[in-house]
Amino acid sequence: MLVPLPVTVPGIKLGLGNIVVLFAIARLGARPALALMAAKVACTTILFANPQAFVFSLAGGVLSWVLMALAWKSGLFSCIATSVIGGIAHNVGQLAAVALVLSPQVAAVNLPVLAVAGVVCGAATGVLTQALLAAVPQGGIHE
Repeated sequence: MLVPLPVTVPGIKLGLGNIVVLFAIARLGARPALALMAAKVACTTILFANPQAFVFSLAGGVLSWVLMALAWKSGLFSCIATSVIGGIAHNVGQLAAVALVLSPQVAAVNLPVLAVAGVVCGAATGVLTQALLAAVPQGGIHE
């Protein structure tokens, strides 16, 4: 949220917080990752948003977490592909909440742009997560 992107469509963010969630899915498992996702949504809302944004963020976060956890567990998807799935899912979850709370038309109009943004931003965060997974040993860092 603090890294502004040069776009005019509301809701497009790089999604750097999803690196933590995907890293946790890969290294700790789905349940700890769920707790981190919930903490990320709560903290972000408290610091930067309002209750309505909380609903949108939670809907996106939950759908993203579910699909990334399933994709990773299946072993069929790379880290980058799993992140892309998560990026798209996050935007779809947010738009589903927008459709329920605000307007189905607003959600439908924004879907194509946010789908592309989910792919691009998901790929970027996937590359970063892949690098982080490679840099941090499987058992953690012990001195």
